[in-house]
Amino acid sequence: MPEDEEKKVRIRLPNKENGEMLGLVLRRLGGLWLEVKCSDDKIRKARIPGSRRRIRVYGGDVVIVKPWYGLQPETRADVIWKYRKHRVRHLLDTQYEQAIRELIPEDMHSKYLS
Repeated sequence: MPEDEEKKVRIRLPNKENGEMLGLVLRRLGGLWLEVKCSDDKIRKARIPGSRRRIRVYGGDVVIVKPWYGLQPETRADVIWKYRKHRVRHLLDTQYEQAIRELIPEDMHSKYLS
C-alpha cells in the first residue's frame, strides 16, 4: 500500500433516527446494570441486553445507548455498543468530536484524547 494513502477506519456511529446516543459509564451498579451519563446531559440507568452480556463494561468506558421507548425513556436505556480507546480517538475526527469532548471529564482527557 502506498504511504500517501490513508487507512480507512470503519466506526459504529450512533443512529439518531433510532434514538441512539453516546454515553459515558459512570459506574457499575451490579448485575447487568450501569449508570451512564448520556450526551443529552441526562444520567440513565442502563442495562446490558442478552446479546451483549459477554462484553465487559467498566466505569469510564464510552458506549452507545438507546433509551427505552415508551417505558421510562428519561431514566432507562440499553447499552448497544462499547467503544475501545483507540476507536474513541477516531471518533474525534467525525461530527461527534464536540459531543465526545463534552462527555468525557477533564481528568479523563489524557486517557482517551492523547
